[in-house]
Amino acid sequence: MNKKKLLLISSFLLIIVLLVLGYFIFFADESSTLTEDAAKDFVLSNYGGTVSSVSQRDGESGPSYQIIFETDSGVYNIVLNKKTGKVETLIQQSVKDTTDKASLIQEEEAKTLIQEQIKGDLLTIEETNQDSISYYSFIIKTEAKDTAYLLDRETGEIKEDAADGTTEYISKEKAEEIALQEIGGTVSEIDMEEDEDFGLVYELEIEAEGDKEVKMYINAYTGAIESINWDND
Repeated sequence: MNKKKLLLISSFLLIIVLLVLGYFIFFADESSTLTEDAAKDFVLSNYGGTVSSVSQRDGESGPSYQIIFETDSGVYNIVLNKKTGKVETLIQQSVKDTTDKASLIQEEEAKTLIQEQIKGDLLTIEETNQDSISYYSFIIKTEAKDTAYLLDRETGEIKEDAADGTTEYISKEKAEEIALQEIGGTVSEIDMEEDEDFGLVYELEIEAEGDKEVKMYINAYTGAIESINWDND
């Protein structure tokens, strides 16, 4: 009986030790998770510039931070693994425009050129840069369809903006459908705008479950989700 009791006591103590070790390992592991401030500091110390946005997302390798930052050479999108702190991707989204702005075609002159060359109603016109060239990105509405164009601000040349093979953008209803399939909730506001990082996008404000507010950017041409920002307050 004494041997059996001793064996039971030893087994019980071993289980307690394993549980305690597991507790400390778990919380030590949690404490090593990269914080948002540490992620910003990593970007600034390694690449310089200024951070414009930070968002969290879940990928195949676990939770990560998506950080948009700008340097003298352009705008970049970096993804840092929240667990390991390793860089998963680093993409240059745009090149810094060093063109003399004063020598470029201005908006009123651009509108005149558009009216002379294209029939239809001008819906939107925004400055944009592609491959280091300054353009006006604009949309013309006709009875048949809405079409996106680019006007070269140096030459005045106009061409269709074939973003990923299409010159037509998705509807607001489609953008809302894509957003709610991703996170659920209710869309409280949606607007189309020209974003300096992502181009022509739908900006959506969503009331998600748990009274959380979410801002999402969806590519107006392709329907791709460009960014998700959670309000954690």
